[in-house]
Amino acid sequence: MKSDFNEIDEGADYVGYREAFDIVGANVWPVGDEELSLDMCVGRVVAADLVAQVSYPSADVSLKDGFAVKSINIANADKKKRVCLKVAGSVFAGVKYEGQVEDGGAVKICSGAPIPDGADAVVSGEFCEEVSPGEVFIKADAGPGRNILRAGGEVEAGAAIVRRGERLLPGYLGLAAAAGISQVKVYRRPSVAIIGVGDEVVAPGEKLRTGQLYASNLVTMGAWLASFGISYVTSIVTDNEDSIKQELQNHLHNIDVILTSGGAWGSERDLVIGVLNKLGWQELFHHVRMGPGKGIAFGLWDNKPVFCLPGGPASNEMAFLQLALPALLRMGGETRHPLQTVPARLTEDVKSRHRAWTEFKDASITLDGGGNYTVALYKNRSRLQAIASASGLVCVPEGKESLRSGNIIPVQLLTPRLDDL
Repeated sequence: MKSDFNEIDEGADYVGYREAFDIVGANVWPVGDEELSLDMCVGRVVAADLVAQVSYPSADVSLKDGFAVKSINIANADKKKRVCLKVAGSVFAGVKYEGQVEDGGAVKICSGAPIPDGADAVVSGEFCEEVSPGEVFIKADAGPGRNILRAGGEVEAGAAIVRRGERLLPGYLGLAAAAGISQVKVYRRPSVAIIGVGDEVVAPGEKLRTGQLYASNLVTMGAWLASFGISYVTSIVTDNEDSIKQELQNHLHNIDVILTSGGAWGSERDLVIGVLNKLGWQELFHHVRMGPGKGIAFGLWDNKPVFCLPGGPASNEMAFLQLALPALLRMGGETRHPLQTVPARLTEDVKSRHRAWTEFKDASITLDGGGNYTVALYKNRSRLQAIASASGLVCVPEGKESLRSGNIIPVQLLTPRLDDL
């Protein structure tokens, strides 16, 4: 992939990538919580321990279709020595059996049905032979508790199902429903405004003039936000101080985070930082020793995070993925990095251009039949092609001059699922 800059110096006046990451983390916070119904909570982060309201199951129930028995009556039963029991009745799921199992007796039972009084085991149907409506031959023993799920065996009332800070996956939601929970307090996800800046930037679908380009950065960032369930709005403004100021002010009281794309580097046409300075924001850093993406600035305006991202596609993507997107997830109660990391064997040497910098490089990841990953640098020099087709990112951290072929290194996945590789 073609670099956004061909030369690289020590960057003595810039902050390091890890320092920038820590500064962002120290200046963003959860944006609050909300109570939602279970069907709206998948993937959300729990804002308070989720506690079972009832036990599940509420009574001892059968795990099999078969016959509820006293285990002592069939202790020696087998195929050659069948035991005949009198069938007193039947019981089905959701209905309590009125009566009890006597010595020498049995009750026909369905899976999920409450265990009748007097019974302490269930014989599975394949080991039973009904010879008449009132008798059954048992061809196997069943010790006390066999094929019985005890009350509270899945979850007990008062037990924590999910702890604060954990994500609600589909299985947890089903368990919560079984435990009598219908509403969950979750962290609210932040709302985001993405502002494209530049006379050359045009919204997709509009007519291009010579020298203009479509706002692909806005679409790419928006797609990433949507994949994490984060709501956003987009807009485009020209390289004009008043227009930029007005657009920033339009969003201040309606959203939680502002992302700008372009106009952040520092030339006479890069006006965003200057406008924010006049609006009284608190700049926390501008320029980071990371490549691509060094032109990013971050600060607080009226206590709200503002990320000023570079306009070049490669720099924009990396600054967004490595600094802005992790912060947005943190504001929704998450602690994980948005990109899953897997260990992969490097198939070639990877050199850093300067040991003072952190460099991220587009990569192609493969998974062999044994479940092992290998990784090589993505070779297409087109920036947009790399953003579209690379399956991972290799990081050469600050302080390292190279990564050696054959080494196992952590690689960030750009695909949402491992089987997408």
